[in-house]
Amino acid sequence: MIFDTNGWNNLTRMKRSIYVTGIVALMAAMIACNPYKKYEEEENSLIADYVADNNISVSPDSHGLYYLELEPGTGDLIKTGDSVGVYYTLYLLSGEEVENNLDSETPYRLRVGSYLIIDGWSIGLTYMRLNTKARILLPSSLAYGTSGYGYYDYYGYYHSVIPGYTPLLFEIEVVELVRAKK
Repeated sequence: MIFDTNGWNNLTRMKRSIYVTGIVALMAAMIACNPYKKYEEEENSLIADYVADNNISVSPDSHGLYYLELEPGTGDLIKTGDSVGVYYTLYLLSGEEVENNLDSETPYRLRVGSYLIIDGWSIGLTYMRLNTKARILLPSSLAYGTSGYGYYDYYGYYHSVIPGYTPLLFEIEVVELVRAKK
């Protein structure tokens, strides 16, 4: 009995080649059909349209944040670790107001850089000083990301407040500043 090793090796190589080609084709299809890419493109388009429609002339920072100072503040810039008190209004880019704390007797207090606040605030507040009033346009990656923000009610129903891939516009006024201890 004669065993042909060349034929066996060629068959093994052919099977391996078909397998690898199939895996590569499957990966390419998954990337091409990625629905998240569509949402990212829609968000980028929404931001670009808002910037154009509102004649925003500033460029985004390296994170994609647009900082528009309305009233300059005084003193040194706020730093990560400082505690601030702010009054704010949150808008969707459609102009719809989502929430604010303007009627509150006390400002919303937070520590800049805390894991309890969105990254966009930690970054945007470091461009501000005490008594600064500014608008901050955030891509969703600096806000509530791909999953958005919502809550469950008493009955277990989920209520979406901010959908995923939603850029946000904050108008923030810094009214209190406590420097971090060194």
